[in-house]
Amino acid sequence: MKQIYHLIILISTLALFLTGCAGAINQKEAEIHFDAAQQYEFSGDYNSAREQYWKALVNANLAGADKGTISMLMYNFGRMTGFTCHLDEAEKYLQDSLELEKTVTGPESGITSMRIFELARLNYDRKRYSRSSQFYEMGLPILEKLEMEKKDPIALANIMDEYADTLSEIGNKELATTTLANAKRIRNENSGKEAIFVPTRYKCAQPKTSN
Repeated sequence: MKQIYHLIILISTLALFLTGCAGAINQKEAEIHFDAAQQYEFSGDYNSAREQYWKALVNANLAGADKGTISMLMYNFGRMTGFTCHLDEAEKYLQDSLELEKTVTGPESGITSMRIFELARLNYDRKRYSRSSQFYEMGLPILEKLEMEKKDPIALANIMDEYADTLSEIGNKELATTTLANAKRIRNENSGKEAIFVPTRYKCAQPKTSN
């Protein structure tokens, strides 16, 4: 009986060890693929970046990575998926990343705002103005709390221009006019400055419906 008991303990210990090893291997693989994805993204090879972010996400999940890491990888995979014109899939991953990030850094964090405005831009570039305006409306109060007008005023003015455009398209002319006037004020008060953050756009002549 003692031999059977010790055998069970040995098997259980070995299983835990192997699981730990597998997790460590997956974590290392996730890091390798993430680094590769970053290099491809920087070079503008979004197809390769998308593939590498996906592999990083799969391995991070297998390694039991924390929610913040998973949110970040879903966000980056979603962006690359959109830049390669898989727009419906991109929106799914960006939305999932947003919902997860709210549980990590909170609904009004700078990181959460990145997800919100990515979704705003994605829908804006798809001419889905009603949905886009909802994300701009959600995100702009966060930028005010983060004092973006002091940190990157021209980028903020550009965001407000797009928000105003969505408002105009859905028939809210009064708020659109007010928003444009505020963007103009910011530019006038920051004459000579340029935007620090300039986002990549989702420009797809023919969106793809499959992977």
